Amino acid sequence: MRRLVILSPHRPSRELLSRLLAEPDLRVIALSDADEVLDTLAEEEPALVVVDARRPDEDHPLMLGLLKRRYPRQPLITLVPGRLRVFDGSEERVRDVRDGSAEGLHVLLGELQRATRDLLAQHLLRVLRPPTGEA
Repeated sequence: MRRLVILSPHRPSRELLSRLLAEPDLRVIALSDADEVLDTLAEEEPALVVVDARRPDEDHPLMLGLLKRRYPRQPLITLVPGRLRVFDGSEERVRDVRDGSAEGLHVLLGELQRATRDLLAQHLLRVLRPPTGEA
């Protein structure tokens, strides 16, 4: 079963993101602590990590730096104020949503769902497709 790890220090955000991103055959693990996320990654790398960094938290920059250093190919979505940073394991794209209104939040969450589906589909293709020369 594929795993998706969510990091947010705020319980309501963890609950919202968990419900929003839930899919059949996807185990969603929502954590509040960066150390817990790194421990979870050490056990088994998930298909995707989502970090909610929309509110200031001193652990986020450190955790993101450690994550990128230890797991440089780990797909990652970071929610930051006004934008979504999507790293697919090789390149990063930024999707801007600058409007701070309820409509802007709706657009941001829609973009998050789309990016999550895209990265999970890419993960499934990597798992199902044998490496070149090993078919």
